[in-house]
Amino acid sequence: MPTPRLSLQNIHIHHLRCHQDFNWVCGEHLNLITGDNGSGKTTVLEAAYMLAYGRSFRQAKAPQLTQWNEKSFHIQATIQRYGPLHMCVDGKKGKVDMSLQGRKVAKRKDVFEHISLIVDAPQGVRLIDGTPGERRKWLDRLVIATQPAVYVHYQGYLRALMQRGRLLRQHATADELAGWEEQIVKHGLILNQKRSVIVAKLNQYLGKEHDWLDLPFSIELSGQGFEKKEEWLAWLHQKRDEHQRLGRVMQGPHCDRLKISYDTREIRVCGSRGQQKVSGIVLRLAECAVVQEAKRMMPILLLDDCLESLDNTRALRLMERLDNHQGQVLMTAPGDVSVEIHQHMQHLKLDGH
Repeated sequence: MPTPRLSLQNIHIHHLRCHQDFNWVCGEHLNLITGDNGSGKTTVLEAAYMLAYGRSFRQAKAPQLTQWNEKSFHIQATIQRYGPLHMCVDGKKGKVDMSLQGRKVAKRKDVFEHISLIVDAPQGVRLIDGTPGERRKWLDRLVIATQPAVYVHYQGYLRALMQRGRLLRQHATADELAGWEEQIVKHGLILNQKRSVIVAKLNQYLGKEHDWLDLPFSIELSGQGFEKKEEWLAWLHQKRDEHQRLGRVMQGPHCDRLKISYDTREIRVCGSRGQQKVSGIVLRLAECAVVQEAKRMMPILLLDDCLESLDNTRALRLMERLDNHQGQVLMTAPGDVSVEIHQHMQHLKLDGH
């Protein structure tokens, strides 16, 4: 039985960045957008992403998304999810409004909990060569996306950590501190357990990619020092003076590190640029599989500059792997990409502006 999947049917972009009026009917499976720098390739993926999340995936802050000398932008699209979903995004003066089936969306989570788009982009979260915080946040977002109830524990842990720190600075009593330390441990143990489940699932799917990768890899979450409530509570009690002096807690879920390694060597250190690029995309494919397993719906995969730093052999291997992917893929590449690579997919070439 075919896997149910989301697919972007068509999209219209008006006054978003360099696009004045852009219309595109997408293919059901693989879609490749090529063009010169500045032609708006990434903006098409950005617009698709905003349909679900109401914000850009670009990490760099932009003063405005509207085209030069325009006051607003508009995105309109149809996404297939069992039936057609008609969606709109309107932005003006830093404010973004979303509409679904003609009705304004009050809470964005009501959209992205049901419409998942996963993106790998140089300007987005960098899993391989980014900071530990980027990888940790990515993992937590995946945990929450697949198990929304965990968000309560995520918030509870951070709140308890902040309140304990405030009380330490105020030289509060042991009883006042003990209450928040109980909360830290209660929520922290649940976060550790849920993270471990997702890491195991990711490694399960990564193991299925080894036959075409020249650098098979796995991920490991390090820093989880406590498995029992009593040990964690005793450590927090013992470290009160040190934490008061330092102003922070140096151990716990907020400090854990996600290592992406080949054997015992981290890819960000030992891998070439091409190996790092492919590894990042493979992690996104594993992420798609984890989300599909949880939500029974394959997400749309967005790959920006997907052939960056890849030689022809790696590029062809990647395209063959994507051809076997069960979901829709929207990807971008430079205008001089080899015809051999994209001859079996829908191809859109953008002219420079």
